[in-house]
Amino acid sequence: MTAKSVCFFNNKGGVGKTTLIANLAAELAINSNKKILLVDADPQCNLTQYLLSDEECIKEYDDEDPTTVYSVIHPLSIGKGYRKQLPIRKAPNFGCDVIIGDPRLAMKEDLLSQDWRDARAGGTRGLRTTFVFHDLLEKSSSYDYVFFDMGPSLGAINRSVLLVSDYFVLPATIDIFSKWAVRNIGLALTSWQKDLANGIINAEDPSEMPIKESKRIKFLGYVMQQNKERAQGANVRIVEAYKTISEQFPAIVKENLGQLYATADMDPNLGEIKHLASLAPKSQTTHQPMIKVVARGSYTSTRKQARIIFKQIAKSFLHNIGN
Repeated sequence: MTAKSVCFFNNKGGVGKTTLIANLAAELAINSNKKILLVDADPQCNLTQYLLSDEECIKEYDDEDPTTVYSVIHPLSIGKGYRKQLPIRKAPNFGCDVIIGDPRLAMKEDLLSQDWRDARAGGTRGLRTTFVFHDLLEKSSSYDYVFFDMGPSLGAINRSVLLVSDYFVLPATIDIFSKWAVRNIGLALTSWQKDLANGIINAEDPSEMPIKESKRIKFLGYVMQQNKERAQGANVRIVEAYKTISEQFPAIVKENLGQLYATADMDPNLGEIKHLASLAPKSQTTHQPMIKVVARGSYTSTRKQARIIFKQIAKSFLHNIGN
């Protein structure tokens, strides 16, 4: 049985993507006993810096050739084929395994972009390069889930990940740019899947193809983050300008991504992550998930809130993925 692969992706940056993927993975691993592999496919390596201690990061990247996600792609790019063994390491504080990120991954954009043209025409090299992350997933069959953290672009690296994955989750903020991002994602996925399907049909050597038909990635839902709120007496309300966008967002999602829903009748709103004061930066500096941060004072109440929030998001995630 293969792992279910899930991308956490938005065409817009600054939406709390890395915070979501790390903390949802920790919640599922620690409290739902799920075995999860995290893949840092973002050249900024924010997930890696979150999961590993400062000392571990310095030790790893001080090496001239660290074992990272880059080492998954590099052998293929120099004609040596797919890597035989994945560079997996433990992230014990989060209860997960991880393939750490690498800034050098950005240098493979050109390779993947050039080979994409060949893939669309059915070229063997182009298709095999495009399927490099499919090979990673084939080697991860012992996990329940493989989560990909990705940069905020519609570039070649993210295209290669999205085209071989089962699902994606959209971390979003309540702003006008998230609306445009949803539209971009819907258009890009439709175009890419069509082009890849044509490339597979016209493959010059079908026996060399690890995938015989293009995968149709499914949308699991969105998570709203960083709501701007204002106190009003004993109540708290979303700032009016953001409230309007918040009310429009479900319709925008359905219009642009409705054809990709994992199930026709699912609720795509997986939950909301409100500001938790200084808990998030405390979590990042101590390299602990928010549900495990050990600190006194206001952290006690915000940690309790985080546990409620991520428990609910995990419940909705598992429901929409059919588990």
